[in-house]
Amino acid sequence: MRIRNGIDLDLRGFLGISEDVRPGYQNIRVSCRIKSDAPRDKIEEVWEYARRTSPVTDIIHSGVPVSITLEE
Repeated sequence: MRIRNGIDLDLRGFLGISEDVRPGYQNIRVSCRIKSDAPRDKIEEVWEYARRTSPVTDIIHSGVPVSITLEE
């Protein structure tokens, strides 16, 4: 399996240079190549299951609330 990632991040927001730019990612891309003797439909079934049940994908798509506190 080979996974290629692509992330768009404007560092001006992250570094505090511009308040007009978000400090987070503007785009995240993932591409995966799987070598297997399994039929294509089975590979797609496993791929869809993994995509659907991924906690990371869920967090990104659902906009999970984040609480950050500074402890004493």
